Amino acid sequence: MSVYKTIEVMGASKKSWEDAVEQVVAEASKSVKGITSVWVKDMSAEVEGAKITNHKVNCKVTFEVK
Repeated sequence: MSVYKTIEVMGASKKSWEDAVEQVVAEASKSVKGITSVWVKDMSAEVEGAKITNHKVNCKVTFEVK
């Protein structure tokens, strides 16, 4: 039987929401091994002058506990 744990991680990117998620996975994988999935719980953005300047995501990252 496998056991999994889920942590909540927030990330941001000036490029896109997809890039923000990739940043979350890249940073989390530095200290968490065996990441199996990521679920985007919330998305938001900062706006200046009618343009999105920062994409933000709140993700749940799941990994196997060994």
